[in-house]
Amino acid sequence: MLTSLFCSHNGSLKYNSGVHRLVRPTREVRRTLRGTRERCLDIRQHSWSADYRVCFDSNVRHARFTSRLVDRIGRDSNSALVFFVFASVAITCLASRVVFAQVETLSFETPYNHITIERAGSVVEMRSLWRRRLYRESAVDLNDPAQLIVPYTRAIAASAMFHPKPSHALMIGLGGGGFNQFFEKAFPSTTLDTVEIDSKVCELAQKYLGFKPSERNKVKVLDGRMFLRHSKTIYDWIILDAFRGGFVPPHLKTVEFYKLAQSHLAPDGLFVANVRTDSSLLPADVRTLQQVFPQLGMFDVPQTENAVLVAANFNQPTLEEMARTAGHLTFSKVFRHSVDPVAAAKSFHPVVSELSKRAPILTDDFAPTEFLDAVKTKQTAR
Repeated sequence: MLTSLFCSHNGSLKYNSGVHRLVRPTREVRRTLRGTRERCLDIRQHSWSADYRVCFDSNVRHARFTSRLVDRIGRDSNSALVFFVFASVAITCLASRVVFAQVETLSFETPYNHITIERAGSVVEMRSLWRRRLYRESAVDLNDPAQLIVPYTRAIAASAMFHPKPSHALMIGLGGGGFNQFFEKAFPSTTLDTVEIDSKVCELAQKYLGFKPSERNKVKVLDGRMFLRHSKTIYDWIILDAFRGGFVPPHLKTVEFYKLAQSHLAPDGLFVANVRTDSSLLPADVRTLQQVFPQLGMFDVPQTENAVLVAANFNQPTLEEMARTAGHLTFSKVFRHSVDPVAAAKSFHPVVSELSKRAPILTDDFAPTEFLDAVKTKQTAR
């Protein structure tokens, strides 16, 4: 149950089960509080004040309380002035709560992440803090949960043009479960297994972003590499989207990990990875994947710092040839609502880069991912 909204000259902070919600008050509220700190109206169970802090209970609407105020105002003009100030502050605080309800932010600390949940209207976003930046992990429109909102997730879905009828897929990294909700509707005959290391992420996805696990959409709380090591399942797709903000754990970036993933792919299977394009880590990603998979291509994600790498477990046909026929493929209405296969095909290209040839190959013994990620660049692997 929510407690009261505490207003102070520093800010308004609402506490909900140890979760912090911060809203800045208007200048009028701060000026009013400073002006009335010497004159406090003591109304038990409804408000209290001390120094510069005033708290208003959200349940100030009792008839008996109102009638007593009216009687007191009639007898004392000073009380009338105090009541006017009190009412003004209360109305302003209530107005602040309306604004707060429109854009609401929750913050959570976990062993793996600093997560925020933000809601604006029907859209709920999960973000992760990394190096003082908030990265959007997932977003869901609660009025249309099967629609893909985050651009890079549409590129991940577009990899279906290379394997349009998967029977079994694996997702490493749940995020807010936005892609899972799309996948369940877009591919109604496909089973999607998801592995997520952070149990809190699973909890928040279900509580705030509308994700509901099912028999075809199961989630296991475990490290993705550990899951594959003990799994005997063969997948048509393996999707890697295990970001913590802008960072992927290094043990999910190495030759050894990619070989493990390949051993769980069908002969015509795909390994799909969300990557960032703004650092020297991208060429290392490209070269490392090229050590394992016969083909590698990329979906550009315009106006973002993301790209989606598609590694094929086969030599023929080429990914480029397959992309040219994407417009003739049959997809569900839900799929086409989020992904235009023809437009997606135009953003796809094979990865052939001189830059990647000079990049390091990432191994379990040598994976300086944080260092490479810190070296920012605007070059992309083409």
